[in-house]
Amino acid sequence: MTGLYIHVPLCVARCRYCDFYKVTPDELPDIGLFLECLDIELGRLPQGFAPETVFIGGGTPTALDPGNFAALLASIRRHIDLSKVVEFSSEANPGTLTPEKLEAMRVGGINRVSIGVQSFNDRALRLLGRIHDADTAIEGFRMLRDAGFDNVNLDLIQSIPGMTPSEVLDDARRAAQLGPEHISYYNLIYEPGTALTRERDSGNVVPPGDDEEADNYFAVKAVLEDAGYDHYEISNFSRAGKPCLHNTLYWQGGEYFGCGPSAHSHWNRARFGNLPDLAEYCDRMRSGKRPFDEIETLSPEEKARETLVMWLRMTQGVDLEAFRAISGFAADELCGPAIDSMLEEGLLVRDGVRLSLAPDALFVSNAVLSELI
Repeated sequence: MTGLYIHVPLCVARCRYCDFYKVTPDELPDIGLFLECLDIELGRLPQGFAPETVFIGGGTPTALDPGNFAALLASIRRHIDLSKVVEFSSEANPGTLTPEKLEAMRVGGINRVSIGVQSFNDRALRLLGRIHDADTAIEGFRMLRDAGFDNVNLDLIQSIPGMTPSEVLDDARRAAQLGPEHISYYNLIYEPGTALTRERDSGNVVPPGDDEEADNYFAVKAVLEDAGYDHYEISNFSRAGKPCLHNTLYWQGGEYFGCGPSAHSHWNRARFGNLPDLAEYCDRMRSGKRPFDEIETLSPEEKARETLVMWLRMTQGVDLEAFRAISGFAADELCGPAIDSMLEEGLLVRDGVRLSLAPDALFVSNAVLSELI
């Protein structure tokens, strides 16, 4: 599969845990300039590029007003062959949705929306610096349903400081009761330079310990599986037939272009990322320059090894025959000793032609998978 990612670097406010590149409205006096330059970049993509997935992220795409959102979608249609698209997603934040905006999204071809709820606990939302409360999140989800969206993801964060285990499970239950097609449930990451990380480092915020985080992870997993969700990737759950295809593309070694400041691309074993600077991005687009500086070219073996590691994020594991057909390498040829060692330790499981993380290793997956790099 191939994909297209669009980065909209606009947020109403900066959340206290997020380090994604974005600007606030007072820092972006001319949204039209960004849309103009994005249109230029889209027009530079290879002729005939026909992705199967499109994902608009950010930032907060729904911080755009309906007219500007419609203009962005028109730009995509003008330059990109969308005839093969099976999943066209956009991120959305509670508090930025209106019926008019959702109508523009549907008319423009979007068929899947990922809404950043993060928690239904108002105290936790204030700690994270979100602009919405629980009632607004529920209202936003219902607004999506009323607008006709039948493929909706809820983004949630578990183990937020100050939340008890019972409150974490309450979040999971409330999410399941709403009945979205997909739920992403991530552990909070303390990114360098963010306000929340500074508070943790000063002792004003105390994260839960590793054991409590692990207990929360497996308890949430049980709640969502009991509610009928398939735990198909380390941090993702879906109803039958509703996994996120765009993210699956990433996990299974697909290729994609990213457009917009800070967006990344991986195409023909070349990997490059646009500068995380809106002014510089626009200057380069208008002057005919490329929006990135360095290109990393992976060897076939490096690409295969990276694909193996990412694919192991899927709980069904890697079909080793399919992996060899796609990558040209056998998994044992790439990292046989490491695989054998982790099979002995019970961190990996081999079942016929399938290699997967052991269930108990899901929470420590990063440590396990790093051994295969």
